[in-house]
Amino acid sequence: MTTTMVNTFPLDTEVNSVRDLCDGTILSKMIGIISPDYAVHDLVPNPGSAKWLNNKKSLEAVYRSLLRYIGDKCPNLDSIVHESKVDLNAIAEQKDEQETIKLLTIFLLAVMEGPSNRDYINLITTKLDISAQEEIKKVILEANSLSLTSVKFNKLSAKEYPSTSSQHLDLSTEEKYAALLTENENLKRKYADFMTRFERLTRSHEELIQHSNHLDVRLDHVTDYNGYDRSDLKKTHDKHIEELEDIIASQEQELEVGRVLQERQNREIASLRPAVARLTEYQDELKEVKMENLNLVKKANMVDHYLKKLENHTLLQRENSELREKIDLLDENQKDYDKVHEENLRYKKTAAEYGSRFQQQELHIVELSTQKNALKQEVQILNEKIFELNERQQHDEKFINDLQEQMRTSAQICPDSPTISKRGLSLEDELKQVEEMPNDTLDISTSKNETKIKQQSIANVQLAQLNIDLAESERAKKQLEKLYRELLEKYTTEQQSNSLLRISPSEKNESLEHLRKLYLETSQELTVTKAALARIQSESLVVDDELLENNELAAAAVSSKSPLAFKDLSLTNDLAEVSEEHRLYHRPSETLKELTAQDIKQKNKLSQENSPNEEKASLKYESLQVKLESMLRNLMRENALIATAWFDLTNRLQSNHVVIQRRHDMPRSWLSNQRHIVTS
Repeated sequence: MTTTMVNTFPLDTEVNSVRDLCDGTILSKMIGIISPDYAVHDLVPNPGSAKWLNNKKSLEAVYRSLLRYIGDKCPNLDSIVHESKVDLNAIAEQKDEQETIKLLTIFLLAVMEGPSNRDYINLITTKLDISAQEEIKKVILEANSLSLTSVKFNKLSAKEYPSTSSQHLDLSTEEKYAALLTENENLKRKYADFMTRFERLTRSHEELIQHSNHLDVRLDHVTDYNGYDRSDLKKTHDKHIEELEDIIASQEQELEVGRVLQERQNREIASLRPAVARLTEYQDELKEVKMENLNLVKKANMVDHYLKKLENHTLLQRENSELREKIDLLDENQKDYDKVHEENLRYKKTAAEYGSRFQQQELHIVELSTQKNALKQEVQILNEKIFELNERQQHDEKFINDLQEQMRTSAQICPDSPTISKRGLSLEDELKQVEEMPNDTLDISTSKNETKIKQQSIANVQLAQLNIDLAESERAKKQLEKLYRELLEKYTTEQQSNSLLRISPSEKNESLEHLRKLYLETSQELTVTKAALARIQSESLVVDDELLENNELAAAAVSSKSPLAFKDLSLTNDLAEVSEEHRLYHRPSETLKELTAQDIKQKNKLSQENSPNEEKASLKYESLQVKLESMLRNLMRENALIATAWFDLTNRLQSNHVVIQRRHDMPRSWLSNQRHIVTS
């Protein structure tokens, strides 16, 4: 029905569906065809607005023109138009078919009630089929039979709708709209009441006229049948008719009052139509303002979000600058630590080389001690042999003296013996005679001396073996003591590292400052230790020169006093070689000290003249050596503590997501290397 009715108008294009009418252009052409005085012009869409807003503005212009046409040409349709409100927003934005059909129905009623309705009735009867005509008839009848009752609205006071114009424009417009809406509903309700009363009066008037006519007819019949004049009855009827006429006059007066009131209400409605149009415009502006407000709120939220991000970015930049300063400081500390670490590695390397050389010297000294013991045993054996030869010589001399005395006595007793010559026997002859004669006492003493020498040689061999075992046990004891000291240092280092790990983040800076102070003190002590080491080495060279001079003096004294000087001189030469090797390495071990003390004692036995100077030199050398070892041990422990603390601090900083830049020449496994250095 809808599209067929629209297509009866002489349009440029044919309408296929209801959705084609949602933009308002075809409807504007239709209102121009119905009455050119009410045509809508200048429907130019605004390119800056949305499409549905442009459609709504076009539909509102067409609808206002249609309402003006109805108010001017079709006043009977005002109540129907106001009862069946059209939602232009749904048509423009959602293309609602029900609302579009409602608007087309108002168009149809305006055409049927307008001044040129005969032309359109002819078009409908000629161009449309019977079914379409029946539908149009049904729509017209439904529109005429609409209920004129309206929804009752309570009067809204100023307290129920307080003025909030000072708060916001939206609330003020809504307040105005609510006031206008209540006033419109009240006027519609009054209008409906007047129309109801008017219809009731017209019905009662028609009924009274019919009743009066009926009574007239009956009166005529009565007068015809009876043939006589009933004046009383006529008077009563006349009186009744006068009353009815008074009632009709009063009803006609009420009808006139209702008509005047209706005209006044129509004028009020016509005066309210611009207000309703302004209200719709305000509603549209309110929606646009709400959308703009929503966009501004979104933009404000976005600005707040970016401001927060900017603040976070500035905080991150500040933290980044602080971290970079810390990283630069740590890099400087790392460079200083690398220097100290390299020096420490060099010291460790030199210490390892010195240790290996000390072991070699210890082995060499042990060999020299064994050789010395063997030489002592040989000297002792030679001394025993010399003693034995001296005893045998004394025994032989005594025996010779005894034999000479016996020979003298025998010569005096037996002068004529054939065995005795006149001249005395020579020493060789006497020895031969002695050898031929058995001597049991001499054999016994000789065997006793040999037995004693063998026992002494066996004891000397056992004593040498025991000395070797004692030296090995001393060496093992020193190794165990060294291992114990290393384990103790590692334990103390681990305890200190655990205490460093348990510190709070607020104490990191204090520990770092303490570490820096400790590093500076260690570097100062290292320089002092280097100077002391150079001084001690120079003093050690002086002491070694003094020892060599004392050894040479002792060798000269031994060569001038002892009959076995060549053996003792070889021993002193061996000791001089050992001291020369000691002077080259500058670091004797505890075994070398003991051997040096033994050599000093031996020299004291050989020469008492040089003993005070040697004792002073040895004591001075020992004190210097102990001081040097203690200083080196302290430096090694402090370096280990510094490396451990540095490793712990870097590990904690890395666990706190702080990236420490490594140098380009350092490997990627720098942390593993530091851990290996500390643990080793």
